[in-house]
Amino acid sequence: MESYRKGYRMSGAKRGRQRGITVIGFLILAILFGVVGLAGIKVTPMYINNMRLGAVLTDMQREMSGKGATPQSIRYDLAKRFSVEDINLPTDAIKINQTNAGFSVRITYENRAPYVADVYLVVAFDKQVEIRR
Repeated sequence: MESYRKGYRMSGAKRGRQRGITVIGFLILAILFGVVGLAGIKVTPMYINNMRLGAVLTDMQREMSGKGATPQSIRYDLAKRFSVEDINLPTDAIKINQTNAGFSVRITYENRAPYVADVYLVVAFDKQVEIRR
């Protein structure tokens, strides 16, 4: 064998001890992936609901802009669309403010999901659209 390679050669004893991940290492990795996976499973429906809410607001903005909307007609239209999409929000989450160009519809709410025992995952959402007169 070449003399320059002799120092880098592994002996049989060292090679036998390097077998890969240990049981403890595997358990730690499984627990970490489980914790993150459970959080993902709990949070995903919240974001899907938020995406449906965003689509409802965008469609409402597109359909009601330029048609002389009033706060009552906006609330009625939102209630119909929420019923169809099965979106449940508290009534104080929807704020309709008059602006120079029309109305600003802002929906701000929090979603909570139980995680483990008394620990909750909390996600806050804030959506806003402008409906022109």
